Amino acid sequence: MADARICSVLLFAFLLTVVSSEGEDVEISNVDIVKFLTESPKLWVYNTTEQSNITCRLDVYNSVTANETSFSRFSRNGTREEEKNLTGTFFLWEGGNTLADGKYDAIKISDGIQREYPLSEEVFEFQSKDGTCAVVAVLDNSSGMTKTWLDLRVNNSAIESEPGKECSGKFEEILQAYHVRDRTWRISYDRECKNKLS
Repeated sequence: MADARICSVLLFAFLLTVVSSEGEDVEISNVDIVKFLTESPKLWVYNTTEQSNITCRLDVYNSVTANETSFSRFSRNGTREEEKNLTGTFFLWEGGNTLADGKYDAIKISDGIQREYPLSEEVFEFQSKDGTCAVVAVLDNSSGMTKTWLDLRVNNSAIESEPGKECSGKFEEILQAYHVRDRTWRISYDRECKNKLS
């Protein structure tokens, strides 16, 4: 288990390094996870490379402070609706984007159960200037095996219109850096999701 996790973490770090090293000049990223979650308290997963039957994933951020958050994660797995109450601690992803001082680009997620590793870690690779979407790399340990995938997340107010070119273009760009991973993505959100989870 530990060897598999180390291998996944190294591959994940490699992905993030490839993405951040493609630019000729390193510029400071506009990612500010605290600001983004405060202004977008409801985030849907629109596209994902996660290999599962999970759809209609929605995070509802109940509380966001300078260092942590509490939120509920809703989803559908086949015909079954799921809800998880989670907490997250913000941190800087080592080797990730160059950020302005005092900003975070990652969140360590816990469900309150004591584990050797966090339930998951999510790195905000990109955040749109208008705050409507983000590209998020996920390192998930919930099944006992470490899995990684990429999400395109869109806030509730913008979900009914397709993500802008800035968001979908960045998702595709980061996806192309998955040299050793399956680059196949699927749509996670459809217009019925709001009705199913209400």
